[in-house]
Amino acid sequence: MTQEQQERLRLALIAGGAILDPEPPSGASFLSRNEGSVVTGYRSGKVLFQGADCDRQVQLAERILVHAEPAIRSLEFPIVGGDESGKGDLFGPLVVAAFATCGESERREVVRSGARDCKLMTDGEVRAVAMRLNDIGVSGIRILMPPDYNARYARVHNVNILLNEVYAELLLELATASKAHTVILDKYGRRATALWKSPQSFRFVVETHAERYPEVAAASVLARAAFLDGLERTARENGVVRLPKGASLETQAFMGRLASDKGKDVLRSVAKVNFAPVKECLGSLF
Repeated sequence: MTQEQQERLRLALIAGGAILDPEPPSGASFLSRNEGSVVTGYRSGKVLFQGADCDRQVQLAERILVHAEPAIRSLEFPIVGGDESGKGDLFGPLVVAAFATCGESERREVVRSGARDCKLMTDGEVRAVAMRLNDIGVSGIRILMPPDYNARYARVHNVNILLNEVYAELLLELATASKAHTVILDKYGRRATALWKSPQSFRFVVETHAERYPEVAAASVLARAAFLDGLERTARENGVVRLPKGASLETQAFMGRLASDKGKDVLRSVAKVNFAPVKECLGSLF
């Protein structure tokens, strides 16, 4: 849950008779106690329900998540959500995913699966939730492994234009298959709002922090799970034990050692060559 959602839950629990612990545990924003249940909200976004009689509190949290904000009620089903993973990672693929729900019951299943912004989840949690999502709704994934990504980037010279191309293809495909009335996309740049070159039959919503919508949260999890698998595949196919995530100074140092050990050309197969450290290592590729 976002901090705003946790605050709504906290107030609702108090209204239902819960008593707040004056000293919540380390890392927690609140801990509430009611007869037969304990609910703890953590600043990481996780909410923990404990006790033999916490069904009502869980259902309350699910309603807050399903209706993330009043505006969400005006969105018409079926709903498709889209998100990507790997855009900020020096190594591995760029992954775009989309997920569709046909009604409130499927949306509740998505919430129960544990889907949320993948940045708040461990790799193990991402993979476990992705497995559960495979049995819910309809989804689609596009994976651009580094050689494919680099070839497409060389043509357009802009990662957001590249994302627009992949999103337009995938979202339209899933919207058509699910007969979607609403398509929601997490905003990744100014170009995202101009994704469609012609009017579409569905309402198109682009927002920052769109992972509060269950469909986008599900797409976020599926994209991240596919990225993690793709990162491992990239390492395996190029004889590397492990490729680090992100683009930190440590990751850049690893890139330098890898290029020294295997030759600079290996970077075209494992890395996104538009990243400044990779371009510097390779020379001016474009």
